[in-house]
Amino acid sequence: MSTSSAYSPRSPGDDSPALDPAERRRILWVLLVPLFMSLISVSIVNVALSSIQQELGASSSALQWVLTGYALAFGVLLVASGRAGDVFGRRKLFIAGIAVFAGASLLCGLAPNTTVLNIGRVIQGLGSGMLNPQTVGMIQEYFQGRERAKAFGLFGWAPRSAPP
Repeated sequence: MSTSSAYSPRSPGDDSPALDPAERRRILWVLLVPLFMSLISVSIVNVALSSIQQELGASSSALQWVLTGYALAFGVLLVASGRAGDVFGRRKLFIAGIAVFAGASLLCGLAPNTTVLNIGRVIQGLGSGMLNPQTVGMIQEYFQGRERAKAFGLFGWAPRSAPP
């Protein structure tokens, strides 16, 4: 079995050119920013709970669903989404996840009541569950060796820098 010293993030049958380090750094930031936004969205809503309760007249049960709906949808979709990314393409699912997450974020921001807010939060969790596993897969795809270690170091640090 021969080994090549040059790394190419290409899959079999893919004729895309190999990427230079600057392009891989840009890819890493494109991956990490949506990941950060989706993971911080799990807990940042805690800051707004009292405002949500006052503005929308939310019950304590509805407020619990604001938190739980997102986390539940996120967790349920992770494994299936990771496999779907392997089958259908990580880039497609990553972009779809960002679109779903962004659309649901808009819905949450414009929600006139807690029912719409909770539906938006569940959809937001689904979008986040779609894009998260793709990030890991694309880091594996585009980075190798020491660069991969640094990329996973940033992956592990950035989204978790927000308080729980």
